[in-house]
Amino acid sequence: MITRIISAVVGIPILIGIIILGGTPLMAALGLVMILGLREFYQALSKKGFKPVEAVGYGFTAFLVFSLYRGGDWATVGIYGAFLVTTLTLLLQGKRTVQDGILTLYGILYVPLLMSYIIRVDLLDSPPYVIWVIFIIAFATDTFAYFSGMYLGKHKLCPRVSPKKTIEGSIGGLTGTVIACGVFAYFIVPGALVSFMILGALGSVVAQMGDLSASMIKRWTGIKDFGKIMPGHGGVLDRFDSIIFTAPLVYYYITIVVA
Repeated sequence: MITRIISAVVGIPILIGIIILGGTPLMAALGLVMILGLREFYQALSKKGFKPVEAVGYGFTAFLVFSLYRGGDWATVGIYGAFLVTTLTLLLQGKRTVQDGILTLYGILYVPLLMSYIIRVDLLDSPPYVIWVIFIIAFATDTFAYFSGMYLGKHKLCPRVSPKKTIEGSIGGLTGTVIACGVFAYFIVPGALVSFMILGALGSVVAQMGDLSASMIKRWTGIKDFGKIMPGHGGVLDRFDSIIFTAPLVYYYITIVVA
């Protein structure tokens, strides 16, 4: 617990600073995080005996960040290119299988593509506070679910995937996130109080799905954590598993519902 607290004390100010700067610093930082997260995912697969085409994943990530930096959004083109290169690699290298190709592309969708929505939210023609909602939802869900489960948890939520998570913890995470988004909206954008509370509820559900999905992958590949880059927290994907599911929801909710 002490290690987790120390890591948080060091990491949170850095995160806040990068978000405040936004723009190019945020893109550069997230580009690095995407690469590290994708590497963790591919390394987890290698422990299961798979051989993903890592170069394709890293190349797509660089292409995606560059396209957003240039003011475009060429994700579809990048995915098409990744599909072609992956297929060509499978045809030319007999040591890789169709499963390796599918998992290569799944990693691209799971890590850099979903995480890129943080950048997309930052690039929206909207008040700068919107990007904070992504992290408020993810962190509030994790925090309230953890303490609710610790003190009130009795009924298992999804024991085959994550034995420690409980229904009470899940409800506590959702309730706490709705309150956190409501408090945020009350002080920052009171005119959208109800809308942001709804977003908090939806976001908490999605964040918990992201957490459980990461747990499912770890259980399937036989690992405890994706990495050790963050002492007490594991790897990049251990910390961003909720965020990468939340960011797309916030983006589409803001652009479609709120707008």
